Amino acid sequence: QYQYHHIIMWGRISNLAEKIDSNFATEDANNDGSQEEGSDFGGQAAVDGDGGATPTSGEEESGAALVDDEEDGDGWDDDDGFGDDFDFADEQPEPIENGVGGLPPFVEDHDQTLDKENEADIDNTTARDNGLGDVVENVTVVKAEDVADTITAIKDAAPESDAMSVEDESAEVLEEVVQPVPPIIPPPPLAQSPPPQTNDHYPNIVTVSAPGKALIAGGYLVLESPNPGVVLAAEGCRFHTTITFRPPYSEGGVIGNSVDATWESIPLDVYSPQFDRVFSYYLSYSLLSNDVEEGVSLRLQPRTGPHEPNKFVERSLLLALGYLRQSLGANEFHARLQRREQGDFNAGERVALAIKLRADNDFYSQITRLREEGLDLTPHNLERLDQFLPCPKDELTGEVVVNKTGMGSSAALVTSIVGALLRFFGVISLPGMDGEGDEILNDVDNKTNGDGGIENEGLRIAHNLSQICHCHAQGKVGSGFDVSSAIYGSHIYTRFSKGVINEFLESVASLTKGEEDGLQLSESLSNQLVRLVNDVEWDCTVRPISLPPGLELLMADVCGGSESPSMARKILDWKKNKRRVGFMDDYYWKDLKRCNKRIVSLLSDQFTSQTFLDGLQRDGAMIISTRTAEQWKKPMPSSWYKFEGSSWDVALKLLDLRMAFVESRQNLKGMGKAAGVPVEPDEQSALADATMKLPGVVAAGVPGAGGYDALFAIYVKGPETNDGKSDRVRDEIGNLWREMSDENNETVVCPLSVKAAASGGGLCSTKLDW
Repeated sequence: QYQYHHIIMWGRISNLAEKIDSNFATEDANNDGSQEEGSDFGGQAAVDGDGGATPTSGEEESGAALVDDEEDGDGWDDDDGFGDDFDFADEQPEPIENGVGGLPPFVEDHDQTLDKENEADIDNTTARDNGLGDVVENVTVVKAEDVADTITAIKDAAPESDAMSVEDESAEVLEEVVQPVPPIIPPPPLAQSPPPQTNDHYPNIVTVSAPGKALIAGGYLVLESPNPGVVLAAEGCRFHTTITFRPPYSEGGVIGNSVDATWESIPLDVYSPQFDRVFSYYLSYSLLSNDVEEGVSLRLQPRTGPHEPNKFVERSLLLALGYLRQSLGANEFHARLQRREQGDFNAGERVALAIKLRADNDFYSQITRLREEGLDLTPHNLERLDQFLPCPKDELTGEVVVNKTGMGSSAALVTSIVGALLRFFGVISLPGMDGEGDEILNDVDNKTNGDGGIENEGLRIAHNLSQICHCHAQGKVGSGFDVSSAIYGSHIYTRFSKGVINEFLESVASLTKGEEDGLQLSESLSNQLVRLVNDVEWDCTVRPISLPPGLELLMADVCGGSESPSMARKILDWKKNKRRVGFMDDYYWKDLKRCNKRIVSLLSDQFTSQTFLDGLQRDGAMIISTRTAEQWKKPMPSSWYKFEGSSWDVALKLLDLRMAFVESRQNLKGMGKAAGVPVEPDEQSALADATMKLPGVVAAGVPGAGGYDALFAIYVKGPETNDGKSDRVRDEIGNLWREMSDENNETVVCPLSVKAAASGGGLCSTKLDW
């Protein structure tokens, strides 16, 4: 038996020694052939210059770090529609209702927050990040602990009589293994090191999607905490980001400063087929902690020219990758970028980190396409179109024509990019489309056992990082409800304080000027970013909500009219200087608060009672949906023998919600007129009023900050049509909008196919392939 163990254990040491020799041989071979390999990089054709205009970032950022009021026109530049924050120097802050604050709660109880005492610090992460790992000053070090563990196992297996001989021989082997190795010559800029030994369970491909949104209550108010906003996530309107490894899209050098030869680099390609564009970069990063805290530790540089920066893509990539490098540690970050499935690529073949962006059709207007195909503007015809349709191009210029529907494409884009990167590096777990969560591989802040479980903790990290990325891309701190909806789905939201991230954004903005040469992030800013994401308490609140079964949302893409780009600034001026002049001006704002609180109360309390839900399910489709709101005021037949829960009882509660929305509309329109801003233009008022006269319709109005481009309707679902994909009330609303479009060529209304997502319909992993 001893001879058997002796052979096995010493065989392990022999194998280990062979691996060490093999590693040295591989490194020597890489050093000898790296220059030739670098010259052969790429292999594919460069981007076609005639491929059409692409989403761009417009003019360069001005000197003000957080002022960026001009839209870029790239289809990804929409924000929450409110412009800059409202700041009242002459008002005392209002108390936060219910005492809710701190981290966004991930439980159904609005008043419950995460226990601070359960939060663990990230000292272990910092220690791992500051460690030099396996590479110190270009000298490869073989860890003696690996050999020592094997020696200990041999001694345990050997009889006592031979223990001394085993120990003596082991000492000789250990001494031989840890002999210093001559310094390795630094590789050229594009050299990729052999894959380090790391987690073998990383997914080979990841797809994460985030929904669009509709803010149905709380427009403008949501900018001032603790005023709530009611935001519904859109089912069937999601932004998808897929990440995997692929051959580089094209070859070419970097624009601006050359890649540091002592750093690691990997090509990074962002594919945007709907905009007929591929953005190519080099991602380069240091494996060593800088001696100076202000030293740059990560760069994202354009790989091909001419390059048109896209702020929402590039700034999100920079901060998300900087967070990952700092939180995981440089060596683990590098290991993930070198870890590919065996057999997917040939030995020595160049590999790029590939990211593919795809948006569901409802983010962009499909009116032109439907008309070109001779189809009526109906949700059914929208659903028949191919998925992920490219944006049309101007026949004369070839430029991509982008007409957005106001569903929050930029927030969904940024959130899906951030979520996909976090998932690809194994940092977070996310719920799946099928209801199943995925595995977490790297717990960066040791909080996965807190309230809400690992999926909720993953959403918290994704929320904080996405908010920072989105604000940095916009150049200002917005309300944040659109990103929050992209993370958590439908919910009642109160915003976070601007001061939570403003100082960091000002610092990082000063470092990222001159984006034509690429972006960079320093070691100190990376540390601040990790702390902001992992440890700092955000005082926003999230209370999950959903429309009760039997109620549904219908959104309209409205093309007509034009709105002033200074719309938000005019509201800002009115709020600061004129709202206290006269009784009526001040009345609008205060009464709008009252109306919004009433909407929140009805949706979160009365509409969640079992008697209401049962009554709506029993009589909603066959009785309530067939009558107008005027008829709801009168007694009506019911399948229920009691008044409570009867069709009339349910209808009267729906009338309460309807009246709250009507009064909210009146206040928004009055406030807009006082400020000289078309918050609810007359054309939109006529469309909403006509919609609310139809049977089954509870409310209609302009979402978010208002304007000309969108309309929402909440209605009682009627009997099913189109094999359950639609219902009678939805069809009637669509018919009305089509008739109004035919009568008025200046205003075209096209129903979208989206519906209201259930609570929890936010950021998630999907099985969408490349």
